Amino acid sequence: MLTLHSAYYDDRIPNWRMAPVAVESNILVLVTEGRLVYTINHTLITAEEGDLVFIPKGTFRSAENDGPHPHRKYSALFDHSFPHGTVPLFDLGCFTKKRIGDIDYVAKRFEALHREMQEEKPMHRLAAAGIVQEIAAIASRESGSAGTSPTKWRLAERMKRHIREHYREPLHVGELAELIQRSPNYAISLFKEVTGQTPVAYMQQLRIAEARNLLLNSDFTVTEIADYLGYYDTSYFYRVFKRATSVSPSAFSVTRDR
Repeated sequence: MLTLHSAYYDDRIPNWRMAPVAVESNILVLVTEGRLVYTINHTLITAEEGDLVFIPKGTFRSAENDGPHPHRKYSALFDHSFPHGTVPLFDLGCFTKKRIGDIDYVAKRFEALHREMQEEKPMHRLAAAGIVQEIAAIASRESGSAGTSPTKWRLAERMKRHIREHYREPLHVGELAELIQRSPNYAISLFKEVTGQTPVAYMQQLRIAEARNLLLNSDFTVTEIADYLGYYDTSYFYRVFKRATSVSPSAFSVTRDR
């Protein structure tokens, strides 16, 4: 179980700094712009754009901008009671900094997390805690592919970028293969090796994330959202959404009005 306490967005704050203190909650940070310097248990560590930082409870930490240039970052403070082996990122038990490949998607999830906590709609803490778990799972999954070669990582990123830019359109594996100048079978295999999921699953992930956003923050009907996201069969959209979230689009949208 994960209990979220608070979420923050630091947007280019001049002279930003955090005083030395032993943190009382676990902290998950995504740096989206610029650099900052942490002092972790008396060791200096720099974090910059694209870095995901995990600071476990009890860590002695201070932080400040790296020089005169302010940074942008999201932060989430939480406690958890997951058994060892459930979330590999949390099992490390020490300050961890890692590069996030799909920073655009993770940044959007942090943005959604921050919005949930700011707006305080019904069940916002439950929804926000789920987002933190998703981010931790993504970070843990990417740790499993740490041995991937730079060439494979770059090719996978090229395909992911293409999918992000065209996720509302039908996905053609042939286009991905042509993009990286490899065979369709190789493209699918490489994508799954690096990301842990197929190109179709990644596209569905992006669509469902946007569907959740539209259900909560727009006046679109379920049918209009399905059509907007490229699901020309609304009943299929219902099935995909429920499989991903455990609730139907209609039930999910009800939480907006409670």
